[in-house]
Amino acid sequence: MKKFIVACAVVLSAGLFASCGDTNYCYEITATAEVPIVGTLTQTSYSWCTSNEIKAAEADLKTALINMGASEDAIKLSSKRTNKSQADCHK
Repeated sequence: MKKFIVACAVVLSAGLFASCGDTNYCYEITATAEVPIVGTLTQTSYSWCTSNEIKAAEADLKTALINMGASEDAIKLSSKRTNKSQADCHK
């Protein structure tokens, strides 16, 4: 009986940890880059996505800065989860 309870606890906890990356939150993504003629540019955007999708949102922002003339090596990205609701996320 004890082994059964332990096995159930392991299966349930594995399910909880696997689903954490599937919950949507509002993330603030900040990119800083040195752009010719413009100078230092800091751009902040918000994205309603999962923690698994945040890298794609960062890549989109990085691509936009590269298209503006920033060197890929000069771009610094950071992201953090905010407490904004889905309706307020893009404001």
